[in-house]
Amino acid sequence: MIKYKDKKWMYLVIPFNASTGPLSTLITLQIISLGGNAISVAYVISLSNAVLIPASMIWGFMADRLDRKKQILISFGGTALPLIFMPLANSIPLIALNYSLITFMSTASSTPFNLLVMESTEKKHWGQLFSRFSFLSSLGVLVGLIVSTFLVIILRIYEIEEILGLTVLATLIAGLKILPKPIVTFERAAILHHKESFLTRMIHLPMMFLNLPNLHNFKMFSLKRLLRKPINYIPLLYIGIVIFYISSGIFNTVYPAGLYIKGLDKAEVLSVITVGMIFQILGFRFASNLLESRDEKRLAYISLILRGSSYIILGLFAQLFLGIPILISGLIFYPLAAGIAFSIFYSSSTTLIFKIVGERRQGTGLGVYSTVVGLSMFLGSLLSGYITHYISYGIDFIIAGILLIFDSFLFRYLEEG
Repeated sequence: MIKYKDKKWMYLVIPFNASTGPLSTLITLQIISLGGNAISVAYVISLSNAVLIPASMIWGFMADRLDRKKQILISFGGTALPLIFMPLANSIPLIALNYSLITFMSTASSTPFNLLVMESTEKKHWGQLFSRFSFLSSLGVLVGLIVSTFLVIILRIYEIEEILGLTVLATLIAGLKILPKPIVTFERAAILHHKESFLTRMIHLPMMFLNLPNLHNFKMFSLKRLLRKPINYIPLLYIGIVIFYISSGIFNTVYPAGLYIKGLDKAEVLSVITVGMIFQILGFRFASNLLESRDEKRLAYISLILRGSSYIILGLFAQLFLGIPILISGLIFYPLAAGIAFSIFYSSSTTLIFKIVGERRQGTGLGVYSTVVGLSMFLGSLLSGYITHYISYGIDFIIAGILLIFDSFLFRYLEEG
Protein backbone atom coordinates (compact mmCIF):
# COMPACT_ATOMS: atom_id res chain seq x y z
CA MET A 1 0.00 0.00 0.00
CA ILE A 2 1.33 3.43 -0.93
CA LYS A 3 1.27 5.71 2.11
CA TYR A 4 3.14 8.78 0.84
CA LYS A 5 2.71 10.21 -2.63
CA ASP A 6 4.83 13.31 -1.94
CA LYS A 7 8.49 12.36 -2.30
CA LYS A 8 10.11 15.74 -1.64
CA TRP A 9 11.59 14.33 1.57
CA MET A 10 14.08 12.35 -0.55
CA TYR A 11 15.97 15.57 -1.31
CA LEU A 12 16.91 15.87 2.36
CA VAL A 13 19.63 13.26 1.80
CA ILE A 14 21.54 15.69 -0.44
CA PRO A 15 22.48 18.25 2.28
CA PHE A 16 22.75 15.51 4.92
CA ASN A 17 25.18 13.39 2.88
CA ALA A 18 26.99 16.53 1.74
CA SER A 19 27.73 17.18 5.42
CA THR A 20 28.81 13.65 6.35
CA GLY A 21 30.45 12.54 3.07
CA PRO A 22 33.76 14.48 3.32
CA LEU A 23 34.14 13.98 7.08
CA SER A 24 36.58 11.06 7.11
CA THR A 25 39.01 12.96 4.87
CA LEU A 26 38.60 16.20 6.82
CA ILE A 27 39.09 14.40 10.15
CA THR A 28 42.27 12.75 8.82
CA LEU A 29 43.71 16.10 7.71
CA GLN A 30 42.71 17.66 11.03
CA ILE A 31 44.55 14.96 12.99
CA ILE A 32 47.70 15.39 10.90
CA SER A 33 47.49 19.18 11.37
CA LEU A 34 47.41 18.69 15.15
CA GLY A 35 50.66 16.73 15.00
CA GLY A 36 49.14 13.25 14.82
CA ASN A 37 50.62 10.40 12.83
CA ALA A 38 49.33 7.35 10.97
CA ILE A 39 48.65 5.48 14.22
CA SER A 40 46.56 8.39 15.50
CA VAL A 41 44.51 8.38 12.30
CA ALA A 42 44.11 4.60 12.52
CA TYR A 43 42.87 4.77 16.12
CA VAL A 44 40.27 7.40 15.29
CA ILE A 45 38.98 5.63 12.15
CA SER A 46 39.07 2.24 13.92
CA LEU A 47 36.98 3.60 16.78
CA SER A 48 34.47 4.94 14.26
CA ASN A 49 34.33 1.56 12.50
CA ALA A 50 33.88 -0.21 15.84
CA VAL A 51 30.96 2.10 16.69
CA LEU A 52 29.21 1.04 13.47
CA ILE A 53 28.55 -2.45 14.87
CA PRO A 54 26.45 -1.50 17.93
CA ALA A 55 25.00 1.49 16.04
CA SER A 56 23.62 -0.71 13.26
CA MET A 57 22.13 -3.07 15.84
CA ILE A 58 20.60 -0.39 18.06
CA TRP A 59 19.15 1.81 15.32
CA GLY A 60 18.02 -1.20 13.28
CA PHE A 61 15.91 -2.44 16.18
CA MET A 62 14.69 1.09 16.93
CA ALA A 63 13.43 1.35 13.33
CA ASP A 64 10.82 -1.30 14.18
CA ARG A 65 9.66 0.58 17.27
CA LEU A 66 10.13 4.31 16.60
CA ASP A 67 8.31 6.22 13.89
CA ARG A 68 10.36 7.05 10.80
CA LYS A 69 10.19 10.83 11.11
CA LYS A 70 11.24 10.90 14.74
CA GLN A 71 14.27 8.63 14.18
CA ILE A 72 15.48 10.59 11.16
CA LEU A 73 15.16 13.90 13.03
CA ILE A 74 17.05 12.42 16.01
CA SER A 75 19.76 11.38 13.56
CA PHE A 76 19.95 14.87 12.05
CA GLY A 77 20.12 16.57 15.44
CA GLY A 78 22.64 14.09 16.85
CA THR A 79 24.87 14.59 13.80
CA ALA A 80 24.59 18.39 13.71
CA LEU A 81 25.58 19.11 17.33
CA PRO A 82 29.00 17.36 17.36
CA LEU A 83 29.86 19.04 14.06
CA ILE A 84 28.87 22.49 15.32
CA PHE A 85 30.94 22.03 18.48
CA MET A 86 33.94 20.60 16.63
CA PRO A 87 35.98 23.83 17.24
CA LEU A 88 36.02 22.82 20.92
CA ALA A 89 37.65 19.49 20.02
CA ASN A 90 41.22 20.78 20.15
CA SER A 91 42.88 17.43 20.81
CA ILE A 92 42.99 14.09 19.00
CA PRO A 93 41.08 12.17 21.75
CA LEU A 94 38.26 14.74 21.64
CA ILE A 95 38.16 14.53 17.84
CA ALA A 96 37.94 10.74 18.11
CA LEU A 97 35.01 10.94 20.54
CA ASN A 98 33.23 13.56 18.45
CA TYR A 99 33.70 11.63 15.21
CA SER A 100 32.46 8.40 16.82
CA LEU A 101 29.36 10.21 18.07
CA ILE A 102 28.75 11.56 14.56
CA THR A 103 29.11 8.03 13.16
CA PHE A 104 26.68 6.62 15.73
CA MET A 105 24.03 9.28 15.18
CA SER A 106 24.28 9.51 11.38
CA THR A 107 23.73 5.74 11.18
CA ALA A 108 20.28 6.19 12.73
CA SER A 109 18.73 7.59 9.54
CA SER A 110 19.81 4.80 7.20
CA THR A 111 17.10 2.19 7.82
CA PRO A 112 14.13 4.57 8.23
CA PHE A 113 15.08 6.41 5.03
CA ASN A 114 15.08 3.12 3.12
CA LEU A 115 11.78 2.08 4.67
CA LEU A 116 10.23 5.41 3.70
CA VAL A 117 11.26 4.72 0.11
CA MET A 118 9.50 1.35 0.25
CA GLU A 119 6.38 2.93 1.73
CA SER A 120 6.25 5.59 -1.00
CA THR A 121 5.59 3.42 -4.04
CA GLU A 122 4.27 0.05 -5.13
CA LYS A 123 6.60 -2.92 -4.89
CA LYS A 124 7.00 -3.15 -8.67
CA HIS A 125 8.44 0.40 -8.67
CA TRP A 126 10.83 -0.10 -5.74
CA GLY A 127 13.83 -0.55 -8.00
CA GLN A 128 13.24 2.75 -9.79
CA LEU A 129 12.69 4.73 -6.57
CA PHE A 130 15.64 3.14 -4.77
CA SER A 131 17.83 3.97 -7.74
CA ARG A 132 16.74 7.59 -7.54
CA PHE A 133 17.31 7.67 -3.78
CA SER A 134 20.77 6.14 -4.17
CA PHE A 135 21.66 8.71 -6.84
CA LEU A 136 20.56 11.61 -4.60
CA SER A 137 22.60 10.18 -1.72
CA SER A 138 25.72 9.86 -3.86
CA LEU A 139 25.13 13.32 -5.29
CA GLY A 140 25.09 14.70 -1.76
CA VAL A 141 28.46 13.12 -0.94
CA LEU A 142 29.91 14.50 -4.17
CA VAL A 143 28.60 18.01 -3.46
CA GLY A 144 30.11 17.88 0.02
CA LEU A 145 33.52 16.83 -1.31
CA ILE A 146 33.54 19.53 -4.01
CA VAL A 147 32.49 22.30 -1.60
CA SER A 148 35.05 21.14 0.99
CA THR A 149 37.79 21.13 -1.65
CA PHE A 150 37.29 24.86 -2.21
CA LEU A 151 36.54 25.82 1.41
CA VAL A 152 39.72 24.18 2.70
CA ILE A 153 41.73 26.77 0.73
CA ILE A 154 40.30 29.68 2.73
CA LEU A 155 39.06 28.19 6.03
CA ARG A 156 40.37 26.03 8.83
CA ILE A 157 39.08 22.47 8.89
CA TYR A 158 37.12 22.90 12.13
CA GLU A 159 35.39 25.91 10.55
CA ILE A 160 34.35 23.77 7.58
CA GLU A 161 33.03 21.13 9.99
CA GLU A 162 31.07 23.83 11.77
CA ILE A 163 29.48 24.89 8.46
CA LEU A 164 28.63 21.26 7.74
CA GLY A 165 26.97 21.02 11.14
CA LEU A 166 24.87 24.11 10.47
CA THR A 167 23.88 22.55 7.14
CA VAL A 168 22.63 19.43 8.93
CA LEU A 169 20.77 21.66 11.41
CA ALA A 170 19.05 23.44 8.51
CA THR A 171 18.20 20.01 7.09
CA LEU A 172 16.61 19.07 10.41
CA ILE A 173 14.45 22.22 10.33
CA ALA A 174 13.38 21.43 6.77
CA GLY A 175 12.70 17.82 7.79
CA LEU A 176 10.21 18.95 10.44
CA LYS A 177 7.95 20.09 7.62
CA ILE A 178 8.91 17.80 4.74
CA LEU A 179 9.26 14.37 6.37
CA PRO A 180 5.98 12.41 6.46
CA LYS A 181 4.75 10.86 9.68
CA PRO A 182 4.18 7.14 9.19
CA ILE A 183 0.74 5.65 9.59
CA VAL A 184 1.90 2.18 10.67
CA THR A 185 5.29 0.61 11.29
CA PHE A 186 6.86 -1.39 8.48
CA GLU A 187 9.11 -4.34 9.35
CA ARG A 188 12.75 -4.20 8.30
CA ALA A 189 12.53 -7.78 7.09
CA ALA A 190 10.58 -6.56 4.06
CA ILE A 191 13.81 -5.06 2.71
CA LEU A 192 15.09 -8.57 2.12
CA HIS A 193 12.28 -9.46 -0.24
CA HIS A 194 13.36 -7.11 -3.01
CA LYS A 195 16.79 -7.11 -4.61
CA GLU A 196 17.10 -3.37 -5.30
CA SER A 197 15.99 -2.41 -1.78
CA PHE A 198 18.53 -4.78 -0.23
CA LEU A 199 21.40 -3.56 -2.44
CA THR A 200 20.65 0.09 -1.71
CA ARG A 201 20.35 -0.56 2.03
CA MET A 202 23.72 -2.31 2.07
CA ILE A 203 25.39 0.47 0.04
CA HIS A 204 24.44 3.01 2.70
CA LEU A 205 25.37 0.77 5.63
CA PRO A 206 26.81 -2.74 5.11
CA MET A 207 25.26 -3.97 8.37
CA MET A 208 21.77 -5.17 9.21
CA PHE A 209 21.12 -7.30 12.30
CA LEU A 210 17.72 -9.01 12.15
CA ASN A 211 18.89 -11.13 15.07
CA LEU A 212 22.16 -11.43 16.92
CA PRO A 213 24.47 -14.19 15.70
CA ASN A 214 25.89 -16.68 18.18
CA LEU A 215 28.91 -18.97 18.05
CA HIS A 216 26.80 -21.77 16.56
CA ASN A 217 26.10 -19.58 13.51
CA PHE A 218 29.83 -19.48 12.71
CA LYS A 219 30.28 -23.26 12.49
CA MET A 220 30.30 -22.82 8.70
CA PHE A 221 33.95 -21.74 9.04
CA SER A 222 35.08 -25.10 10.39
CA LEU A 223 38.07 -26.63 8.60
CA LYS A 224 35.99 -29.65 7.58
CA ARG A 225 33.56 -27.47 5.62
CA LEU A 226 36.21 -25.17 4.18
CA LEU A 227 38.01 -28.02 2.41
CA ARG A 228 35.00 -29.66 0.76
CA LYS A 229 33.17 -28.53 -2.37
CA PRO A 230 30.47 -27.42 -2.83
CA ILE A 231 29.59 -26.91 0.87
CA ASN A 232 32.58 -24.57 1.24
CA TYR A 233 30.92 -22.02 -1.07
CA ILE A 234 29.25 -20.00 1.72
CA PRO A 235 32.18 -19.86 4.18
CA LEU A 236 34.63 -19.05 1.37
CA LEU A 237 32.33 -16.28 0.12
CA TYR A 238 32.28 -14.76 3.62
CA ILE A 239 36.07 -15.13 3.92
CA GLY A 240 36.50 -13.40 0.55
CA ILE A 241 34.39 -10.48 1.77
CA VAL A 242 36.35 -10.37 5.04
CA ILE A 243 39.65 -10.08 3.12
CA PHE A 244 38.16 -7.32 0.96
CA TYR A 245 37.13 -5.22 3.97
CA ILE A 246 40.43 -5.79 5.79
CA SER A 247 42.27 -4.63 2.68
CA SER A 248 39.95 -1.64 2.30
CA GLY A 249 40.54 -0.68 5.93
CA ILE A 250 44.31 -0.98 5.49
CA PHE A 251 44.28 1.28 2.43
CA ASN A 252 41.43 3.75 2.96
CA THR A 253 42.24 4.62 6.57
CA VAL A 254 45.59 6.22 5.77
CA TYR A 255 45.33 7.05 2.06
CA PRO A 256 44.27 10.71 2.55
CA ALA A 257 47.01 11.11 5.18
CA GLY A 258 49.48 9.50 2.79
CA LEU A 259 48.63 11.99 0.06
CA TYR A 260 49.17 14.87 2.48
CA ILE A 261 52.43 13.53 3.89
CA LYS A 262 53.71 12.87 0.35
CA GLY A 263 53.48 16.52 -0.61
CA LEU A 264 49.90 17.35 -1.63
CA ASP A 265 48.07 20.25 -0.03
CA LYS A 266 44.64 19.82 1.57
CA ALA A 267 42.71 20.93 -1.52
CA GLU A 268 44.61 18.46 -3.71
CA VAL A 269 43.91 15.62 -1.26
CA LEU A 270 40.19 16.39 -1.37
CA SER A 271 40.36 16.66 -5.17
CA VAL A 272 41.68 13.11 -5.48
CA ILE A 273 38.96 11.78 -3.17
CA THR A 274 36.32 13.76 -5.10
CA VAL A 275 37.37 12.31 -8.46
CA GLY A 276 37.20 8.85 -6.90
CA MET A 277 33.63 9.56 -5.77
CA ILE A 278 32.63 10.72 -9.27
CA PHE A 279 33.88 7.46 -10.75
CA GLN A 280 32.15 5.49 -8.01
CA ILE A 281 28.79 7.01 -8.97
CA LEU A 282 29.45 6.23 -12.63
CA GLY A 283 30.67 2.76 -11.64
CA PHE A 284 27.45 1.85 -9.87
CA ARG A 285 25.51 2.81 -13.00
CA PHE A 286 27.84 0.66 -15.07
CA ALA A 287 27.77 -2.23 -12.57
CA SER A 288 23.98 -2.48 -12.53
CA ASN A 289 24.00 -3.17 -16.28
CA LEU A 290 26.82 -5.69 -15.99
CA LEU A 291 24.97 -7.68 -13.34
CA GLU A 292 22.12 -8.27 -15.76
CA SER A 293 24.27 -10.24 -18.18
CA ARG A 294 27.42 -11.43 -16.34
CA ASP A 295 28.20 -13.93 -13.59
CA GLU A 296 28.65 -12.22 -10.20
CA LYS A 297 31.64 -14.35 -9.18
CA ARG A 298 33.44 -13.52 -12.45
CA LEU A 299 32.74 -9.81 -11.99
CA ALA A 300 34.03 -9.93 -8.40
CA TYR A 301 37.21 -11.68 -9.60
CA ILE A 302 37.93 -9.05 -12.29
CA SER A 303 37.14 -6.10 -9.99
CA LEU A 304 39.49 -7.44 -7.29
CA ILE A 305 42.32 -7.75 -9.84
CA LEU A 306 41.70 -4.13 -10.92
CA ARG A 307 41.46 -2.78 -7.36
CA GLY A 308 44.46 -4.78 -6.12
CA SER A 309 46.65 -3.76 -9.05
CA SER A 310 45.70 -0.11 -8.56
CA TYR A 311 46.59 -0.28 -4.86
CA ILE A 312 50.00 -1.81 -5.67
CA ILE A 313 50.76 0.87 -8.28
CA LEU A 314 49.74 3.62 -5.83
CA GLY A 315 52.01 1.98 -3.25
CA LEU A 316 54.96 1.97 -5.64
CA PHE A 317 54.45 5.65 -6.44
CA ALA A 318 54.24 6.43 -2.71
CA GLN A 319 57.52 4.60 -2.15
CA LEU A 320 59.40 6.33 -4.95
CA PHE A 321 57.98 9.83 -5.44
CA LEU A 322 56.71 13.02 -3.83
CA GLY A 323 54.46 15.82 -5.02
CA ILE A 324 53.18 15.91 -8.60
CA PRO A 325 53.67 12.17 -9.40
CA ILE A 326 51.60 11.35 -6.30
CA LEU A 327 48.83 13.67 -7.51
CA ILE A 328 48.84 12.26 -11.06
CA SER A 329 48.87 8.63 -9.90
CA GLY A 330 46.10 9.41 -7.43
CA LEU A 331 43.89 10.98 -10.09
CA ILE A 332 44.36 7.95 -12.36
CA PHE A 333 44.50 4.86 -10.15
CA TYR A 334 42.45 5.91 -7.12
CA PRO A 335 39.29 6.38 -9.27
CA LEU A 336 39.92 2.95 -10.80
CA ALA A 337 40.20 1.35 -7.35
CA ALA A 338 37.68 3.32 -5.29
CA GLY A 339 35.32 4.05 -8.18
CA ILE A 340 35.05 1.43 -10.92
CA ALA A 341 36.49 -1.61 -9.12
CA PHE A 342 34.72 -0.93 -5.82
CA SER A 343 31.30 -0.43 -7.40
CA ILE A 344 31.56 -3.64 -9.44
CA PHE A 345 32.79 -5.74 -6.50
CA TYR A 346 30.29 -4.26 -4.07
CA SER A 347 27.34 -4.84 -6.39
CA SER A 348 28.37 -8.38 -7.33
CA SER A 349 29.34 -9.55 -3.81
CA THR A 350 26.23 -8.04 -2.24
CA THR A 351 24.11 -9.79 -4.86
CA LEU A 352 25.78 -13.08 -3.89
CA ILE A 353 24.98 -12.41 -0.23
CA PHE A 354 21.41 -11.51 -1.18
CA LYS A 355 21.01 -14.89 -2.85
CA ILE A 356 22.16 -16.62 0.32
CA VAL A 357 19.94 -14.72 2.75
CA GLY A 358 17.04 -14.95 0.33
CA GLU A 359 17.16 -18.73 0.40
CA ARG A 360 18.08 -19.43 4.02
CA ARG A 361 17.52 -17.92 7.46
CA GLN A 362 17.75 -14.21 6.75
CA GLY A 363 18.41 -13.08 10.31
CA THR A 364 21.28 -15.47 10.87
CA GLY A 365 22.82 -14.79 7.46
CA LEU A 366 22.77 -11.02 7.84
CA GLY A 367 23.88 -11.23 11.46
CA VAL A 368 26.99 -13.17 10.46
CA TYR A 369 27.58 -10.87 7.46
CA SER A 370 27.32 -7.72 9.57
CA THR A 371 29.59 -9.12 12.25
CA VAL A 372 32.38 -10.13 9.89
CA VAL A 373 32.16 -6.86 7.94
CA GLY A 374 32.33 -4.76 11.09
CA LEU A 375 35.22 -6.69 12.58
CA SER A 376 37.08 -6.69 9.24
CA MET A 377 36.83 -2.91 8.83
CA PHE A 378 37.96 -2.43 12.43
CA LEU A 379 40.92 -4.81 12.04
CA GLY A 380 42.01 -3.28 8.72
CA SER A 381 41.89 0.25 10.11
CA LEU A 382 43.90 -0.72 13.15
CA LEU A 383 46.56 -2.56 11.13
CA SER A 384 47.00 0.35 8.73
CA GLY A 385 48.32 2.69 11.39
CA TYR A 386 51.01 0.29 12.57
CA ILE A 387 52.07 -0.76 9.05
CA THR A 388 52.40 2.87 7.98
CA HIS A 389 54.07 4.10 11.16
CA TYR A 390 56.66 1.35 11.41
CA ILE A 391 57.24 0.68 7.70
CA SER A 392 55.78 3.21 5.21
CA TYR A 393 52.66 4.40 3.43
CA GLY A 394 53.78 2.75 0.20
CA ILE A 395 54.18 -0.68 1.79
CA ASP A 396 50.77 -0.27 3.45
CA PHE A 397 49.14 0.29 0.05
CA ILE A 398 51.06 -2.61 -1.50
CA ILE A 399 50.02 -5.00 1.27
CA ALA A 400 46.38 -3.97 0.74
CA GLY A 401 46.77 -4.67 -2.99
CA ILE A 402 48.41 -8.07 -2.49
CA LEU A 403 45.54 -9.11 -0.22
CA LEU A 404 43.06 -8.26 -2.98
CA ILE A 405 45.03 -10.18 -5.62
CA PHE A 406 44.93 -13.23 -3.32
CA ASP A 407 41.21 -12.59 -2.75
CA SER A 408 40.56 -12.53 -6.49
CA PHE A 409 41.78 -16.11 -6.84
CA LEU A 410 39.50 -17.12 -3.97
CA PHE A 411 36.49 -15.77 -5.87
CA ARG A 412 37.69 -17.50 -9.01
CA TYR A 413 37.78 -20.77 -7.04
CA LEU A 414 34.23 -20.38 -5.67
CA GLU A 415 31.82 -23.07 -6.78
CA GLU A 416 28.20 -22.70 -5.80
CA GLY A 417 26.35 -25.78 -4.56
